[in-house]
Amino acid sequence: MKKLAFLPVAALVGILFLQANPKPEADTFHAMQPEAPALPADVKAIVQQKCYGCHNPQSKNEKGKAKLDWDALEAAKKSKSLATMGKIKETLEEGTMPPARFLESNPDKKLTAEEAATLLQWTTGKKK
Repeated sequence: MKKLAFLPVAALVGILFLQANPKPEADTFHAMQPEAPALPADVKAIVQQKCYGCHNPQSKNEKGKAKLDWDALEAAKKSKSLATMGKIKETLEEGTMPPARFLESNPDKKLTAEEAATLLQWTTGKKK
């Protein structure tokens, strides 16, 4: 009989606990998800001028679009964004972007040493 008397007290404690710790709302949940940092203005300018033509969702360059989509990068979670930034860093260090064949017909898209350095600093998270 004493065990049954404990049941209403346990139920009341459970209800109070649930009210004290409500489930996060959808907006709160998404706000807690780590997001990729926004592109700094100087990086965004370089990307728009030199990279975005091939690396965007509407690009006709299927290979470029598949390798990197700048729109998706900006919308990605932080972990995916950091992994992609690591690949961008490797590509910058190798000097393989933009490809030489592409530059033959688009010499204006070649990254200057300063632009490459700006992008490289961004990928490593270092400030100027």
